Amino acid sequence: MKIIFALVAVIALVGCGNNAAVEFGMNDEAVLDSEFGDIGMKIRGIELPEGDTYTTIWEGVEYVQIELRNSDFVSITNDYRGVAPGSYSNVRITVDSVVYVQETSSTVLIDTLFQFVAQAFAPLVIDEGDELQLVVVIASENWFDLNTGSIIPGSQVFEGAALRIHYDY
Repeated sequence: MKIIFALVAVIALVGCGNNAAVEFGMNDEAVLDSEFGDIGMKIRGIELPEGDTYTTIWEGVEYVQIELRNSDFVSITNDYRGVAPGSYSNVRITVDSVVYVQETSSTVLIDTLFQFVAQAFAPLVIDEGDELQLVVVIASENWFDLNTGSIIPGSQVFEGAALRIHYDY
């Protein structure tokens, strides 16, 4: 029994070597006291670039609801995921449907599976052993009209989305 436990511990340590831990989440960044409603969506996947391709970091189905104009971190992965240390300039998110939720009503904005890329202002360096929260800022002011509760004509959902390290102030 002791040999099996030791073997499992060694395998776990080898599996964690050269890794960092990242929890992925979303917010809308601005901090305002007024209630504007929420953007809800089903997240299907998160991918980080690896050269000219993307590597899947997480996949599944997670419904998240982001309060508009609020900087609260809303986790997608609900825990930390292992990622390779490196410098990352973007993340690709796969989403299935997007709704605008206000009080007891909701309006479907997108009812299909699609992907978008959130860009970092400057490359985010993730070192071996780091434990970070990366946040995708949905940038609603770029694409969502609060007055009409709809996508701004000529804009795309999550247009201008940003990737940042989340700091809990």
